[in-house]
Amino acid sequence: MNKLITLLMCVLFSASWGVFACEKTLTVASHDAFWPPYVMGINGQFQGKEVEALNIIFKDSPFCFEVKLLPNSKRAFTELRYGRIDIGWAASYTNERAKHVHFTKPYRTEVMRLYENINNLHKAKNLAEIFDQGLTIGANFGSYYGKEFEQYKHSHKKQIEYTSATSKRFEMLNKQRIDYAIEDELVGNYLSKRGKNLIAAPTIPAINKDQIHLMLSKKTVTLDEVNIINAHILKKNAALKALFE
Repeated sequence: MNKLITLLMCVLFSASWGVFACEKTLTVASHDAFWPPYVMGINGQFQGKEVEALNIIFKDSPFCFEVKLLPNSKRAFTELRYGRIDIGWAASYTNERAKHVHFTKPYRTEVMRLYENINNLHKAKNLAEIFDQGLTIGANFGSYYGKEFEQYKHSHKKQIEYTSATSKRFEMLNKQRIDYAIEDELVGNYLSKRGKNLIAAPTIPAINKDQIHLMLSKKTVTLDEVNIINAHILKKNAALKALFE
């Protein structure tokens, strides 16, 4: 039943641009249909800043794209690795990922922050104090939050609650089922405004700041095609910067 629902969601929230005016259609993986302001499934189509970024990058290029909804970012990377999906968006570079995918030039930056419930009485100034106190953090399964957090994923795995949907993590935070949620600053600020008890943790600095890239499957995207996409990213730098500011 779950597989059927996922399949229907993939069909419902798929979208393509310019399929009749390009030489090659690339499939793009999204792990969430509600990740505002980056990705939102509206009236059966994906919208948001990540979608607009691809529209900007691929305008006047040989490529168009089609977005498919997958259960989580870990599944999306698996599909990329085996060539069943061509593009993963909103990706931080890691050496492990680079074994299996091409990374494009960066097209935006990302700031990861911790969010908490205003009724949270815990006192912590950094990740070390959070984990030392036995507190819990909600995170996305398969996402990268920096080298320090990667260490805690192994040493304090029981204190990390994984969900594929950002809205689910913030719902858990609002109900105080977790102590913190880690999220991209633009997304976190958007969702915290919808929950009157949620704020960016005021005593904890950004968890990670990174350049963000597209990941391209080594199975389906050639180096020549990577170079073409990179040239378009550099050419559209001003428009991309304006989009994400």
